[in-house]
Amino acid sequence: MQYDVPLDIQQWVDARFATGVYQSPDDVLRDAMKALDELDREKLRLFQEGNRIAMEQSRLGLSRPLDLDAILKRVEERVSAYQNGLK
Repeated sequence: MQYDVPLDIQQWVDARFATGVYQSPDDVLRDAMKALDELDREKLRLFQEGNRIAMEQSRLGLSRPLDLDAILKRVEERVSAYQNGLK
């Protein structure tokens, strides 16, 4: 696959390659993609852990249903305050 890399990314790759740590620009990009994969895995792990905690709290009766009317009222108040601040 051929891809034209934007200038800012090319500059990052070139700067990393220039440190002498990497043997090629491809190695820089390979490490960057590995780091991105690791970040994605960590985000998924945190999301799953949060869901596990929420389900456990719900099972124990520590959670309560959302009060949608109260939420809507708070949103409307914030929008109104924001709009009044602009006038």
